Amino acid sequence: MAYGSRIHAVLTVVGALAILALVGCQPAATSSSAASASGSAGAATTIAVVGDTPVIGASDLGDGHYSYTLSAAYFVADGVRHAYVVGFAQASGDEEVFHATSPDGLAWEIDDDLPFAELGLELSPPGPIPGSVIQGDDGIWIMYLWGVPAPQSAGAVIYRATASSPAGPWVADPEPVLLLGEAGAWDSAGIDFPAVLPTSDGYLMLYGGQNNTDTTSIGVATSEDGITWEKDPEPVLEADSCGKPGAQYAALPRLMPADDGYLLLFDQDRETAMATSPDGHAWTCAGPTPLLVAQDVPDGQGIHTFAATDVDGTVSVLLESLIEGASEIWLGELQTTE
Repeated sequence: MAYGSRIHAVLTVVGALAILALVGCQPAATSSSAASASGSAGAATTIAVVGDTPVIGASDLGDGHYSYTLSAAYFVADGVRHAYVVGFAQASGDEEVFHATSPDGLAWEIDDDLPFAELGLELSPPGPIPGSVIQGDDGIWIMYLWGVPAPQSAGAVIYRATASSPAGPWVADPEPVLLLGEAGAWDSAGIDFPAVLPTSDGYLMLYGGQNNTDTTSIGVATSEDGITWEKDPEPVLEADSCGKPGAQYAALPRLMPADDGYLLLFDQDRETAMATSPDGHAWTCAGPTPLLVAQDVPDGQGIHTFAATDVDGTVSVLLESLIEGASEIWLGELQTTE
């Protein structure tokens, strides 16, 4: 099952045990506060949960009938935090994207207007999933998202949409900007979760890619204009790149600028990992120990998805935590201690 398909499967199955069996999100054996990743010598990096309650619940979305909420995109504009979250109900195809704003990451206001009401794409479940939102040089807002073209049931590709404000309404380009790899390629079965940043000579994208052996890796693509992209032929991070033998996937890249290049948070077999790079192509893992495990979130049964952004020099993370029959979003922060 491709990583993007796992996202849909886990959010449409009734009961926590069935959910965990499908997605493989069993609570990790690592102890809660001890989970850390190596940074500089003697330093430990973790994602610390902020507060003692979730910041967004699925029932906060729309008319309140959703059970699960996926943290899809997270960014800051003019001092305001913006998030795109997806509400999933029990029935396949009953999902919707919502836009939310917050001054501090703890108290969120959900927009009444749907940001994708005018998107203009025909996609199969789980529908359009936002990945990255950036502002272009002309002031227009740009979103990179992924979805499975209807009527296909698999084979997600990456699209680009634009809007005059972060809240939308968003209108998608009619054709994908990044397509599947050729038959037999590492990204031939599906691509998802685009993470895009502007660079001095264009744009950099990291994305998840799956092949037909149920393995997910992270690849990179570059573009001069954000529309026409060129992929590196091989992934830059594979499932076992960060020292976890037998790992099945490295996925869900969340890309941020750093003083000496780029910082990346990603999902490595249901645990949150970190890597750094000077150029976006060559990556150095922080280490095999995860930054976050299921037990770090109160009552959590597994970290399903997360989104991350830089807030005044601190990496802020919106964590989707599985609970019995539902999921909820918590706030976390990347912390390094000596």
